[in-house]
Amino acid sequence: MAKAILNTVLGTLIATAAVISTTAAGASAQEGFTGSFAPEQWELFNSSPAFPDIDNSQITIGGIPLAPFNGSVDFTDAPGSLTLLGSDQSAILDEFGLSCSTVPFELLFLCEDSITTVFVTAPEAIDISFSWNYNTTDSLGAAFDPFGFAIGNFPPTDPQTDGTFTELIDRGGPNTQSGTTLVSIDANQIFGFQISTADNRGGRALVTISDFKVMLTEPDEMDPASVPEPASTVAIALAGLGLCLRQKSHIRK
Repeated sequence: MAKAILNTVLGTLIATAAVISTTAAGASAQEGFTGSFAPEQWELFNSSPAFPDIDNSQITIGGIPLAPFNGSVDFTDAPGSLTLLGSDQSAILDEFGLSCSTVPFELLFLCEDSITTVFVTAPEAIDISFSWNYNTTDSLGAAFDPFGFAIGNFPPTDPQTDGTFTELIDRGGPNTQSGTTLVSIDANQIFGFQISTADNRGGRALVTISDFKVMLTEPDEMDPASVPEPASTVAIALAGLGLCLRQKSHIRK
């Protein structure tokens, strides 16, 4: 009888320990652009350092806005991936029969450097891992369209105050590159994917971010210290069971 009870209890304890272990591991991970990282949580920022004090959005040709540049983000394939496109103002100038070599002086800044950033605020301390696939059609190569990520303590307002930029591509490498990255971010920090454009002409860069995963570095949902290891759980229960069986045996005597 005691053996049957012991087998039943052991089976229950092992199953419970497995559930606890799985729950503890799964509670701190999130995959894809969902929740606090769903598409609607991200913001897009385009700017040029050429005239940081001028509202570039008011600059037009024939009433058509030319700024703040034309980088963009596409969440069509979310939650699986996002695609970030860098700016290429020469493509718009072409529509007006202009080029960076013939544009009027007052519009010359359109052919200077700019940045395109899609950013989000981290709600808590996290690690982010992601895969990236980069390609640029710029005739001068990857050196003129570097891609990486930025971390700051405030939303970007211009390229000079955009936080710390970490470049991921090899500027001297091929026009098509890829990699996998792990980033640590503090609570309430700004995180953004960013393409810098050196000349805004000759073709744009495109980056697809996939395998996006968020892991809590300080989980609030479940403190690992408060969750006993499965082996400890079984050991504690067995100790109690052994004590109970010994007490019963002593009573019978």
